[in-house]
Amino acid sequence: MTLRGLFQSIFGKGAQSTGANYPAYRLLSTWDSSFTPFSGRAWDLSTVRSAVDAFARNAAKIQPRHIRESGGARVDAKDNIDRILQISPNPYMTAYAFYYKIAAQYLVYNNAFILPVWDGSTLTALYPINAARVELVEKMGIMFARLVFSTGSVYTVPYDEIIHLRRHILDNDIFGDDNRPLVPTLETASAFNQSMSKFAQLVAVIRGVLKFKTPAKDDDLRERRDDFIRDNFRMENNGAGVIVTDSRAEYTPTTDKTTPIPAGQLDFVRKEINNYFGVNDGIIQNTATPEEMDAFYSGGLLPFYMQLDQGLTRGLFTERERGFGNRILCELDRIQFETLEKRTAAAQFLTNLGALELDQVLGIFGFAPIGGEEGKRRVQSLNMANTKIIDKYQLTSAGSKAEESPPEATPEEPKEPEPKNPTNEEE
Repeated sequence: MTLRGLFQSIFGKGAQSTGANYPAYRLLSTWDSSFTPFSGRAWDLSTVRSAVDAFARNAAKIQPRHIRESGGARVDAKDNIDRILQISPNPYMTAYAFYYKIAAQYLVYNNAFILPVWDGSTLTALYPINAARVELVEKMGIMFARLVFSTGSVYTVPYDEIIHLRRHILDNDIFGDDNRPLVPTLETASAFNQSMSKFAQLVAVIRGVLKFKTPAKDDDLRERRDDFIRDNFRMENNGAGVIVTDSRAEYTPTTDKTTPIPAGQLDFVRKEINNYFGVNDGIIQNTATPEEMDAFYSGGLLPFYMQLDQGLTRGLFTERERGFGNRILCELDRIQFETLEKRTAAAQFLTNLGALELDQVLGIFGFAPIGGEEGKRRVQSLNMANTKIIDKYQLTSAGSKAEESPPEATPEEPKEPEPKNPTNEEE
């Protein structure tokens, strides 16, 4: 009976032995042509995990779309690629889980790999590759990526057939740099966690302080302490639970069991980790203001989305298909970060201009679209006139005024001189 696992499901039969003898592909910046995921055990720290989770869970909200751009217009393809990108990238993951894992790998390892799987020219699945080692090898001058997994399975694929996202790109020619600058902070955080845990256990154990009023040797003090514990804190000797002492000793029970926390040091470590991963307390605790969310989108999510849509476009379409305007668009609806008041203002402004369809207006407020011709109807205020109508109105008005000639001036008829009053002449 042949056992079939995830490796065979993704890569198919016979993939185990491919590329085993390919020589290393030489790089310019280093002799080591491989990448080994290194996080400095960052994922094991709660502070790091909460920071990465805050980034990944927001990044996973993306809904990439296959679009075609032509003549300045974008048209949604709405094909099989959209179904894979938005619903089920592969048989084992939802779209949210897929993008969450890619974003987490991108942040923790500074490298994330996606493998498209094809049936002829039809895309059938997208898989996140979590290899223990990625080696660059070559065959006939072409660079391949040899994926070595923790189970010992190996698969070799042409490098240009995988989608590779990276950050902190400086020293290496191909891979993103590791997280070595974060190691001192991680070690400090780990030391704090361990010391606080041990101190909390010690505080929980201490019941009180037994003070002897007369000097004594160390051995005598330990003996008196043991006698005091035996007589007062063991059930068989003190069933009533009443502690009795004489004038030689004074027992003070410990009532404060709180563990003193070095808040300043812990706050410094937390901020260092959050800054490294590009988040803050508001993003982590879901209390960020719209302005903070917009800044987080512009500075953190947008660079990731740019790499993602460029990588998917390059990996899923041939050069000829890209020439016809095929592209994967990765963008998040930023208006959803805003308050209801600002969304209302934006919707009112855009509808005044006639820039939104009715379904788009409903989408701003989270309502279901109507669909059909009614949903595609553009909403516009009657106070705003169409530019073509305005131009026509202005031209018509100007023409009407040109056709009207001013009234001709009527010359005044000369007035006859008034008759003089007759005067009586004296003879």
